[in-house]
Amino acid sequence: MLWYDSHAQRLRRVAPAWKARAEIGQTDAIPPHYAEELQKRIVGTVVLPGDPDYDRDRLLTNPRFSAFPQVIVYCEVENDVAECIHVARALSLPVVVRSGGHSTGGFSSQDGFLIDVSRMNEVVVDPANLSAWVGPGTNFRKFNAKLQYFDLHTPGGACADVCIGGYMQGGGYGFTARMFGMNCDQVQAVRLMLADGRMVDADENTNSDLFWAVRGGTGSNFGVLLAVKYRLYKGNDFAGFSIVWSMNTDEEAANAARALAWLQEHFMRTGAPDNLGYQMIWAFEGPVTQPKEPMLLMRGMYRGPTEELETILKPVLDLPGSTLQALYDPQPYTDLNRILLSEPYEVPEFPADMVPMPPPEAKLSRYLARPLAASDWLGLIDYFRTSPSPYTIAAMEIYGGAIAAVGCESNAFIHRDVYCDLFFDVFWVSEDERETMLSFLEGWEKRIAPYWCGRVYQNYPTPKNQNFGENYWGERYALLRAIKTKYDPGNLFRYPQSIALLEEPLDSAVLPELSGPIAYCDGT
Repeated sequence: MLWYDSHAQRLRRVAPAWKARAEIGQTDAIPPHYAEELQKRIVGTVVLPGDPDYDRDRLLTNPRFSAFPQVIVYCEVENDVAECIHVARALSLPVVVRSGGHSTGGFSSQDGFLIDVSRMNEVVVDPANLSAWVGPGTNFRKFNAKLQYFDLHTPGGACADVCIGGYMQGGGYGFTARMFGMNCDQVQAVRLMLADGRMVDADENTNSDLFWAVRGGTGSNFGVLLAVKYRLYKGNDFAGFSIVWSMNTDEEAANAARALAWLQEHFMRTGAPDNLGYQMIWAFEGPVTQPKEPMLLMRGMYRGPTEELETILKPVLDLPGSTLQALYDPQPYTDLNRILLSEPYEVPEFPADMVPMPPPEAKLSRYLARPLAASDWLGLIDYFRTSPSPYTIAAMEIYGGAIAAVGCESNAFIHRDVYCDLFFDVFWVSEDERETMLSFLEGWEKRIAPYWCGRVYQNYPTPKNQNFGENYWGERYALLRAIKTKYDPGNLFRYPQSIALLEEPLDSAVLPELSGPIAYCDGT
């Protein structure tokens, strides 16, 4: 009854085309008999170069990057992943895993074997035990909606389309991270499929080295993430606020610089309560019909009543140049998150008819771990004000609170004792603009260098970073290399910034926690 099987009908259509393209040498795809057999064995979908959907499916969210995988497979169940790994090993193809495709370095795809887990997006909430099992392809739009029904929360990302698979493995910052910790700090257990096709569970007691590494060690390194168990918190409503400083004139820019210096001293590591989370955003804003003006925005959430929030914010509002744009009564997290990034203007605000949307983007992350004087901040602000594009933004993701309370030894996310991650974001729509904006970004890199502590948020990679291991993980990179060697000894999962294998065998005397056998889900 193949006529009643849409899966089989599709294979009947595409298999002859796969063979025909291979016979005349018009494809860079995997051999057609591998693709056909793989498609027969899985629930998901095999896509090859030349297929009608290939050019759409190979693209990432950022059109700056363009990879050409030899095969893309949309996996839907665990066995799909196992079959993909079997084929990839047989063909000696490197494997990259894509959950949402938002890697700022373009590492969500490559010219090899692409396993897409976006269809593995189940969410099972256990309100009695304040936990949830979540599939790696679950985006925050779905995850937060599921939690909202039960009046529960766990810290997540600001972007609704970002999926938890890559986000969690890179750390995971959001508006409520200062209240609860990074997203990876909420993980109680994970399930992965390793390079040998077998599944493992990992938590504090089982495969604890892998559990440590996955939470901050970034994706496509140790295996394919299949599921995450999160800790949840009661209460989904948060109060919110928006404060603004104009930076249009020199005096206004100086006020903003003095405000940043004051905030560093009184409202980041100390002063700001742990149940307050906020970001400082530098953007060009204003009505559509008028030129955009540089602004400093302070936007955040508070876990408590609005009256308490007003009292907490009073010293900030006493700073010269500050204006209270809005104060929001407690409301569901998803609603407030959307408001803070879109009202009264989007951050950044692109034209409705811009093509492509979103436009190509380049981002640079720099952690700041020491105080800057107002004059230092003013130098950075003045450079920002000279941007050739009104779409340039800089954002300070404020740390402290629960993020700092978690020890640097707890997981592979080591960036605990910092004031903020200050990232710079540029966009362009033409080749001429590309060169201009990348040059402007290079100028910013030089301006921020004297204040940078040498660390980079691993969820904001740049493709040309040759020192990524030190920047992302510091001295912990050696331990991550050992764990990578243990769980992926053949280096199946690799890309330009994947964790390198150790050149020498593991020394159990130095790393005794790595000497135990891998505990697979079948008990072996």
